[in-house]
Amino acid sequence: MANVAMIGNPNVGKSVVFNALTGLRQKVANFPGCTVEKKEGVCELPDKTEIQITDLPGIYSLTPHSIDEKIARNYILEEKPDLIIDVIDASNLERNLYLTMQLKELGARIIIVLNMMDLARGKGIKVYAEKLSKFLGVPVVPTVASKGIGFDELKNQISKVLETGFDGEPLLFSNATGEAISTVAEEISSLLGKKYSANWLAASLLENDEVAWEFAKPFGITKEKFLEKINEQIETKLNGDGMVAITDARYSLIRNFIDEVQKTTESKRWTLSDALDEVFTHKIWGIPIFIVVLWGVFQFTFSFGDPFIGLIEMIFGYLGDLILLIHNGAFAQFIVGTFIDGVGSVLVFLPNIILLFLAISFLEDSGYLSRVTFIMDKLMTKIGLHGQSFIPMLMGFGCNVPAIMATRSIKNENDRMTTIMVNGFMSCGARLPVYILFAGAFAVTLGSPSTITLSLYLGGIVIAIFTAWTLRHTLFRGEGAPFIMELQSYTVPTAKNVSLKTWDRSKSFLKKASSVIIIAVAVIWLFDNVSLYVESIDANRSILQEIGSLISYLFWWMKTDGKLLGWEFGAALLFGLIAKEVVVASLGTSLLDNPDLPEDDPTLQGAITLGMGPAAALAFMVFSLLYAPCVAALGAIKSETNSWKWMFFNILLTTAIAYVCAIIVYYITGAIVGFGFQAGIT
Repeated sequence: MANVAMIGNPNVGKSVVFNALTGLRQKVANFPGCTVEKKEGVCELPDKTEIQITDLPGIYSLTPHSIDEKIARNYILEEKPDLIIDVIDASNLERNLYLTMQLKELGARIIIVLNMMDLARGKGIKVYAEKLSKFLGVPVVPTVASKGIGFDELKNQISKVLETGFDGEPLLFSNATGEAISTVAEEISSLLGKKYSANWLAASLLENDEVAWEFAKPFGITKEKFLEKINEQIETKLNGDGMVAITDARYSLIRNFIDEVQKTTESKRWTLSDALDEVFTHKIWGIPIFIVVLWGVFQFTFSFGDPFIGLIEMIFGYLGDLILLIHNGAFAQFIVGTFIDGVGSVLVFLPNIILLFLAISFLEDSGYLSRVTFIMDKLMTKIGLHGQSFIPMLMGFGCNVPAIMATRSIKNENDRMTTIMVNGFMSCGARLPVYILFAGAFAVTLGSPSTITLSLYLGGIVIAIFTAWTLRHTLFRGEGAPFIMELQSYTVPTAKNVSLKTWDRSKSFLKKASSVIIIAVAVIWLFDNVSLYVESIDANRSILQEIGSLISYLFWWMKTDGKLLGWEFGAALLFGLIAKEVVVASLGTSLLDNPDLPEDDPTLQGAITLGMGPAAALAFMVFSLLYAPCVAALGAIKSETNSWKWMFFNILLTTAIAYVCAIIVYYITGAIVGFGFQAGIT
């Protein structure tokens, strides 16, 4: 099976092209030797042969200044794919072709996907694909990926290139830059051999690319032998700065033909995109609009998801009764306690979670989320970060693990470490069942569930920003890096791409529910059913009761009508470190066998109202939002920082902040609605 790599700048529609070619035949793996995730998929060509496509990180350059850039270039060099699909934005040709120039230097076999042709036309830009193909010496396929246009021709070109080859002419620089590269290439070509492009390595060494020096070392091309000769070329032919000279040379090559392949057919006009940006990126209204959009997301999630909750609860309730009716033994009780009461308590909220992922995917594909990054840049700059740090923070709304990994695109190490430390405050999808459960139980006194959930998400952002400011002025002092970003073009999200993204995220949630949560709940049930004799109270208590009681004592202030927080809630917080959904699963296992459940509401929400009042409930939600992230996220922190110290620091930092914030919220809420079980209800 041929190996095809897909590459391109961020926001060029690369994921839409990848999804269109591979459909559901995708899987997520890791790049060799690191924790960076990669997407792989299988595509069937017109001749019925199949190819494997690897989706490389979205990058602007192959000169590695970030981990993503290093991974992309190393993959091309080490895996040597049979073909590279280079996706570029037809409306931003000059900027996108810079990466294409570097691929040409590598001697890669390329097909260019000239995407977003409709957006280019809307901006009055006409691109001549045939002329571009002639100048670059590679096939160029115009597409409108969002509408499925151009994929038949793309598949035909892939088949043709894989069968006959279409390598084109090597990229050659002119004038002094070309002479410097040729001189160095002649010196190293005999050592490098024909497997790699000597011109590419020569250009990289002249740019003082440290990663290129590491790559060249096994071939005997070391600084000790060649640095003096390279510096001589830089001083005599490149005006003392190899990076600037070679960057200028690449853009010079592009400018030599850009006017021939691209024509502006109309003067710049006021477009719908301009009008939307005037609203969404407004310096005053931009952030309030973001809050309204976020509220709309949660309103959508609750309004359309809640009707399914009662149905799923009823199904699991009947199933549990049926199992116990057939056989009411220890094994049946284990099945009911683990799968029905435990895992079932989490799966009840699956419709809400799917709807949340659906809304996030829609906003992501529409181009709106890149505007959120833009409007947050000014605020982030004031705390010592920049808008690029907000990208992983936004990703944390889905899952903190890939969000923490996404910080590798941040070039400044202090910015990157700060972003990693505060990412856990961004409320991931796994916390949503906790909010739905508690907000629904106390909607009468605390307000609508969507408003409560919005407040928690915004509270997480505020705490993250405040903590980032503190860290940036203490542990991670230093100048921040400048941030330049290109706004993603507005597009109409396609049903296929949005559904694929939603399915991929929902599948991850279900995978966790079918593995980690089941194991965790099984352990919880066993701990709840193994008794110990406790001399201090002269009675038998389960192991889970003892563990939960110890945790609950730490929340001695979280009382309802003078009653301390139940051991069930303490145990839930402890096991929530495994996965945040386990908080709900643990409560389902320990509370749903209570014979005192109210007859009018024998659900988990009804059981919770017997154990705490609204002030304690809101404080519990705040603590669940802010305290130490799950073990998977902690593992990502350890991997990305390469330090156990920073992982344990994160646990202490987040848990301490969670504890203080929960106390503040508890007493403020209690002062408003009261501390009793029926507080605020008239």
